[in-house]
Amino acid sequence: MSVYDVIILGAGPAGLAAGIHSALFGLKTLVLEADEKAGGIALRARGVDNYLGFVRKVSGLRLMEKMVSQAEKAGVELHTSEEATRLSFTRKGKIVETKKSSYESRALILATGDGMKGLGMKWETWIGGGVAYCAQCAEPFFGRRDIIVVGSVTEAIEEAVRLAKVAASVRLVNHANNILVDEPSRKQLEKKGVHLIEDFVGEEIKGEPPFKRLLVRRQNGTMTKTLKTNIIFVVAGIKPFVSVLRKAGIATHRQGCAVVDEFGRTNIEGVFAAGGCASTVKDIIPACVGDGTKVATCVRLYLKYGIHLS
Repeated sequence: MSVYDVIILGAGPAGLAAGIHSALFGLKTLVLEADEKAGGIALRARGVDNYLGFVRKVSGLRLMEKMVSQAEKAGVELHTSEEATRLSFTRKGKIVETKKSSYESRALILATGDGMKGLGMKWETWIGGGVAYCAQCAEPFFGRRDIIVVGSVTEAIEEAVRLAKVAASVRLVNHANNILVDEPSRKQLEKKGVHLIEDFVGEEIKGEPPFKRLLVRRQNGTMTKTLKTNIIFVVAGIKPFVSVLRKAGIATHRQGCAVVDEFGRTNIEGVFAAGGCASTVKDIIPACVGDGTKVATCVRLYLKYGIHLS
């Protein structure tokens, strides 16, 4: 079994930033990426105009290629098409199993992106721009705001009811009518003041915070309409990898994000998390890079100098 100082799961902006700094700190670093190409969802960005040092817009693909090159130059070992299937922790280290091999490290950084599935709506991934997936992560921003919950699973009903306790108003779009809304659920929604919108499918999210617009289309029809709100909350279920985290004993929010403190530490000693899997900054590339850098620095203090942050 190959042994490393640090293993990082995920080669998006947070994971690569963590990897670059871990390697520059002199730590033997392995980055495992589940997809065929490193970069994560940042690869989809057509034009990034807020990245420090780039006066002109740069495509997500080009930006991530530069990050990968920088990581490899720093000494990071990068494996793509290798998803972690099992995590286990001993006193000696953290063991990561994939379908190809097993690896051990002294510290583990989770940088797998958010744990939520999407619904296929255009611009639904603009987390931090008036779109949210994790209610527990972003609840402080929900108070006295108008919220639209868009969901295709029964959890959408539960989240709409929960959010009604803090929001000014809540509307629930029964996306694609996949939610079975029985009579008790309808009465509960009505009691909590949640307005249920059926027979419509969410298609596109528009607008700048604090005002957002959701374009919906009638199911099996051509009629469309625009719903105005402050926040759009997407509920579509969690990705399979979240179960790997939970089976390993890593605490997560209801929507799959790892629960961390201000240093990026999870409830398991030596296991950290950065970027979208630990917060709501999934699609803000500079924020993910900053988070990955911070967590790598904390890991360095933890491993190299024996400093237990408090």
